[in-house]
This record gives sequence, structure tokens and C-alpha cells, in this order.
Amino acid sequence: MAVIRTPVQGFNGPGVGGLHFVDGQAETDDPAVIAYALRHGYDVEDTAPKRKPPAKTETPKE
Repeated sequence: MAVIRTPVQGFNGPGVGGLHFVDGQAETDDPAVIAYALRHGYDVEDTAPKRKPPAKTETPKE
């Protein structure tokens, strides 16, 4: 999930990809909308939890 903030502070209304902005921000999981927002000067904050790499399993020595 990403929070997208418009360059126009406090904007309320429709946005790209069907987003609806309230007080200048909206949320989406759509990677195309996120990429568009990044290219066009929107502030994008990734709110997805970061995945940890799988723990290494050690093979027993013989």
C-alpha cells in the first residue's frame, strides 16, 4: 500500500487511476498509479511492511 499526496495541498477530488483524494492524499496498491505519481511530482510514501529475507538454514556437517 502506498499513500500518495498531491502537489496541491488540501486537494479534494478525483485523480489518476480512479483515486479519490481527500485533503490532498489517497491510497493505492496499483503499481502503475504509483509510478505515474512518482513521475509527476506527487509525494509517495510506501506503507507496506518490509519483508525480512528468509533465515538461513545451516546444513549439518558430517
